Amino acid sequence: MGKEVAGKIFSTPEELGLPPLGEDELAEARRMLAQAQARRDSIPPEERTPAAPKFYDDAAGTEYERREPS
Repeated sequence: MGKEVAGKIFSTPEELGLPPLGEDELAEARRMLAQAQARRDSIPPEERTPAAPKFYDDAAGTEYERREPS
């Protein structure tokens, strides 16, 4: 069974009964990631807009939320 952290369950593919990815699938995933990275890197720094925390801060509102000392 997966491990629950901050209201989310983390499992390995084996725990979920999924077969391992084949070499072709891994190569395609790596190609897609490299393509996305290249597109992102092609944007000049002055035109980049940071994402709002709601899109990447999964710990907000949980016991793992980082709080600044008062």
